[in-house]
Amino acid sequence: MPSLILITGATGLIGFRALLELLRNNYNVRFTARSEAKAQKVLTNSVIQDLAPGERLTPVIVPDMTVDGALDAALKDVEYILHIGNPVPVPGFDPITQVWEPTIKGTANLLSTALKFPTIKRIVITSSIVGNMPLLPDPTKTVTAASRVPSPSPYPTSFPDLFQSYVLTKITEANETDAFVAKHNPHFSVAHIMPGYVFGRNELCLTAEEIRDENSSNRYLMGSITGKDLPFPLHGGYVHIDDLAKVHVQVMCLEPTPQMPSNFGACTDIDYSNLFDIVEKNFPQQVADGTFAPGKLPTLPMSYDSSETEAILGFKFRPFEDAVVDVAKQYLEKLGKDSA
Repeated sequence: MPSLILITGATGLIGFRALLELLRNNYNVRFTARSEAKAQKVLTNSVIQDLAPGERLTPVIVPDMTVDGALDAALKDVEYILHIGNPVPVPGFDPITQVWEPTIKGTANLLSTALKFPTIKRIVITSSIVGNMPLLPDPTKTVTAASRVPSPSPYPTSFPDLFQSYVLTKITEANETDAFVAKHNPHFSVAHIMPGYVFGRNELCLTAEEIRDENSSNRYLMGSITGKDLPFPLHGGYVHIDDLAKVHVQVMCLEPTPQMPSNFGACTDIDYSNLFDIVEKNFPQQVADGTFAPGKLPTLPMSYDSSETEAILGFKFRPFEDAVVDVAKQYLEKLGKDSA
């Protein structure tokens, strides 16, 4: 069992759930946080406290991962790294300074710094399915986690919108990391996980308002079941947060071989048009009293194949209905309403 695992992004939906998975499997974990306040949000969370990790869980403050030397203390004595802490396209973010640069420069800095630490065996990078396909995917062409599309050339100095920045950032990071491995042949292995939109219970959210408005994929789902219309479509691909956490830990533990892939998809093709049907089926009382109301969530059609990941890891991804029910139940709990 690894003596110490570093995880970035533990203050976000995916990272926090992966952190819980590590602790529940008795790993020793060090997590990065940008400030002491963010570290305490993790350490004082009731679910973390119930696990009573003690000395198995320690924070390290890294205000900016792009700075030279910023990760030296974080990587000391580490064997495995789950790099989940790249930014998501939060409304109001600057596309260059808050999406492109932290992802491209931060990941590059992590990889180059890791070369100095011989204890490191494997780095797992969380990307996205959008890193495997062009801005407008062709639904007649099936893509996988190994699929690549060209990076923008020359690299952009501005973007027309935040989402385009996010997509091109994921495309570029995957290509740059592939090039890093080919150039340096590092002593550690590198793997990518490519999830679809991630939905499911978020234990970091302590109020109904946080569940509805949090900066993660869940806010799109919550908006569409509380009467809001999303003005743009979402890719028709999803993964349950519990499955994604399991994928991270299992991929981390895989022994690299010539036959073992280095890219792992975590995505099931879906159509959001039946989303409120799921809500009406499972929560008829809350639909009747107006707690849940139909909104508009358009689907961007695509075709993604994650069957290789399921075959290697030995489990099937959960259906979309499970995630919808889990998110809705947590929302009702925080409202103090019966979820029956």
